[in-house]
Amino acid sequence: MVTFQVDMSQMVISPQGVHLAGDFQAWDPAATLMTDIGGGVYSITLDLPPGVYEYKFINGDTWGTDEIVPIACGIDDGMGNINRFVTISADVVLPAVCFGQCNVCQPASFVMNGNATSLGSNCYNVTPGLQWQNGAIWSNTQIDLNMDFSLQFVINLGTNDAGGADGIVFVLQRLGSAVIGANGGGMGYSSFGTSLGVEFDTFYNAGYNDPTYDHIAIEINGQVNHAFPECIGAPVQMSPTNANTEDGLPHIVTINWDSTTQTLRVYFDCTLRAQATYDLVNNVFGGEPLVFWGFTGATGEMFNQQRICAVPNAMITDQVDICPGASTMLSAGTSVNGIYNWTPATYLNNPNIASPIASPPTTTVYTVSYLDLCFTTVTQQVTVNVLTSGPACFFLPVSLANFEVKTFHDELFFEWSTYSEWQNDFFTIEESIDGYSFQAILEVPGHFTTNEHHEYRAEHTRRREDAYYRLLQTDINGQSRIIGQTHFVKGFSDDYIIQYFKQQNLLQVMGNLEDAPYVVEIFDVSGRLVDQRSIVSQSGYVQLFGLELNGIYMLVLKKMDGTSLYNGKVVISK
Repeated sequence: MVTFQVDMSQMVISPQGVHLAGDFQAWDPAATLMTDIGGGVYSITLDLPPGVYEYKFINGDTWGTDEIVPIACGIDDGMGNINRFVTISADVVLPAVCFGQCNVCQPASFVMNGNATSLGSNCYNVTPGLQWQNGAIWSNTQIDLNMDFSLQFVINLGTNDAGGADGIVFVLQRLGSAVIGANGGGMGYSSFGTSLGVEFDTFYNAGYNDPTYDHIAIEINGQVNHAFPECIGAPVQMSPTNANTEDGLPHIVTINWDSTTQTLRVYFDCTLRAQATYDLVNNVFGGEPLVFWGFTGATGEMFNQQRICAVPNAMITDQVDICPGASTMLSAGTSVNGIYNWTPATYLNNPNIASPIASPPTTTVYTVSYLDLCFTTVTQQVTVNVLTSGPACFFLPVSLANFEVKTFHDELFFEWSTYSEWQNDFFTIEESIDGYSFQAILEVPGHFTTNEHHEYRAEHTRRREDAYYRLLQTDINGQSRIIGQTHFVKGFSDDYIIQYFKQQNLLQVMGNLEDAPYVVEIFDVSGRLVDQRSIVSQSGYVQLFGLELNGIYMLVLKKMDGTSLYNGKVVISK
């Protein structure tokens, strides 16, 4: 059984749904409908025999709505189409890759609701400067309250002091990214129910027991009346130096959560202003640690243009678990100068950005350093834990791309390649005269753990005219598995051996060739001649260097008088 998964969280889903098409179902774009399993991920499980399969995902049910697969994680079918591919040798659950991408989805921008609008450059109008407005923006990435986090953002509460209202609230909630609360004095937060709110309130509402100054308070469950027990952090003056923050100026806000002490701290203009110690996971969110986060704001009869600037991701300082061969996005806070330094840089796509993609083969602790908006040097760590057991991952020690056996006179040539390897110690080639009892004849070291494509070649002098050959893999614990299809070789052959060596970009033809000139012609799948050379054979070899080709081709070898010696398919994979 094979489970295919795709993350569609960054796409607008077609009314026809999400489909899977591949060579296992005749490439029908409408035949295989996938199921939404939550979180934007679509899945389907198929019963497929072992083999190599090509496929792609479709946002709809017709060609033209299919994904564009990057060449970095795809294979050219020889007709200009790039498809995903997978080698199946046992039951497997494939990771949820992002539609049209090689890895997991990167966080998208905030989701806007109500009167909220984007100003560009990670800045948003939560409310325009009009009466009775109500806006909200939510990150579609979640915060895990079992881990520490630190968020830093900038708010601008407008310029209208005497007639301005009502404020902005930073909110944690479990309702999703398409919700909004009540307007007016509720600041878009009241009536939320299960939630936490940090309010930045700019209007005196006597009915809510507000102080007269612009203030910060910490509340739960949508309650904005400070006299109620849901106010777990009493109101304090927002700015340490000014009772009015409707000054048209940007103000830096930092919110830190310490999961060990269960303490939330709120800084305004780089000064600690409010804090509360409370078991949010159990006493607010019913034991569920994953919450959505974002901002709400509202106006009533009085109003202000209220803005925030923030990036839609949180810095998780503890740990993230991934399966072998998978990737995860790391996230740092906002840097005042845009400079980040992640160490170690190994297995990161870029160590100098806020959110690099990490793909370590083994558990790795990454550290990031940067200057935050308060010009404070921040150093934070995240452990990327690569699982070695458990039900969350299916552990396939080797993802085999191909295994081939070729002969020339009494020589055997074994060629195979892998897409990935997990704790792989070595390969063994075995021989049998009856197809049942096998004996090892060759051993080739593996690459331990790697997500890179590797090619292997081995040669052996034949001891029998007719024999069976198979490929085994042995991991570091001594467990062996048959991973290659069994090949039967009959009799001796004068066939030509065609080999492509990727590192040297060399195509080699070996056979019973005299030391004389020969013509080599290469045609693409449409029959168009794409390369032609006259080459002198040396010691039975004809070698072609510097090929500017990639894909499936037809190779023709001729004598200078036009006599054809060989005509067959060749795969050039760079």
